[in-house]
This record gives sequence, C-alpha cells and structure tokens, in this order.
Amino acid sequence: ACRKIAILSSLAYGQRVDFRDVYTEGITKITSAEIRYAKTMGKTIKLLALSRKEEDQVLAMVAPHLVSANDPLFAVNGVFNAIFVHGNVLGDAMFYGSGAGKLPTASAVVADVVEMAKNVDKNIPVEWSSKKLELVDYRSAENRFFVRVSGTDKASVEKVFGNVEYIDAQGVTGELGFVTEVMTEEALENKKAAYGEVLNVIRVA
Repeated sequence: ACRKIAILSSLAYGQRVDFRDVYTEGITKITSAEIRYAKTMGKTIKLLALSRKEEDQVLAMVAPHLVSANDPLFAVNGVFNAIFVHGNVLGDAMFYGSGAGKLPTASAVVADVVEMAKNVDKNIPVEWSSKKLELVDYRSAENRFFVRVSGTDKASVEKVFGNVEYIDAQGVTGELGFVTEVMTEEALENKKAAYGEVLNVIRVA
C-alpha cells in the first residue's frame, strides 16, 4: 500500500514521491477487540493509503481506518482493490478491480510489454519530473480517532481527551473505547502521552 500510494502520488502530482517518506502503519496491532468495536459502530477496518494536495503541500500516509457502511470502500474485500478519487470538477469517483493474483498481475505486465513493443524508438512525452517531492509532516493531518484505554475512569478520559463518544462493545471489559472530536495527529500523540494507558488508536475515515 505504501509503494502504491507513492507511485500514484508521483503520477498525480508530476514529481517523484519516495515511499520511504510516507508515514506507514500496518495491521499488526488490530485485535479482535477492535473488530468488535467496529461491528458495534456499523463500520469495518480497512488499510487505507491516502494522498491529498492542499495548495502546494502534499500529505501521504498509510494506516488502518474505520470505514462506515455508506462509504464505497466498505465493500472492497478479498483480492479486490479500489482507488477513490476526489476532483475539484469531477467530484467523487471510484475505480475498482482485482489487485492481486497471477492472472491480474500477468495482465498488467503483458499490457506494459505490449505498450513498449508498440513504441520502440519513439519518445513518448510524460509530464513527470524525477525531482523529489517533499511531503508535509503527517502530524499536521486532522482526523477523528477511535481510542482504547485501560480502566473505566471516564473522568480521567474526558480530562485529557475532552468531549468523546463512548462505544460499548459486547464481550470487551476492563477498558473504555471512544471516538474523539477532530484533532491533529500531533495533538493526539500529546494526549496519548499525557494519559499513559492507551491500548490502541484507529483513525475514523
């Protein structure tokens, strides 16, 4: 996902995006507890690779997100991939199809080979620069966050995290799960450090 969003960002913005600069979280911290909370909220957990440009700044990151049932990405499962695009004139559009397996991979490789064979000794202009595009710090991004903490002291939670929406998941005890208001990634990190007993965090798409 990290390498895919780096390639797509490079094509979209016309400059090289280094995948090593993309902040990336995997799914190794996702447990059955998060899945129970997601089910209670009517959401599912998806690993999303995000890239967006605001004026001259580009943000790219990869992380698990809680996706609502009314989101087109909710139903993307198995070997299927989807690219969701928002354009200033186009609006929202999603491209969906097989993204893994021997036949889809072979199809993509053969298509590239055929394209090269058809254009031997031709110079195909591409509006792309090898100059590296510097990404903005992911900590400036704003999100709502689903947070799990040890203990059941709501007063302590609200003292640190402010107004939150508590989620009760069947079979999960001895902890609190809640959704925060919108805040920056940096603000969340500071709140996690101040609270101490944070079990996990998932962004809410």
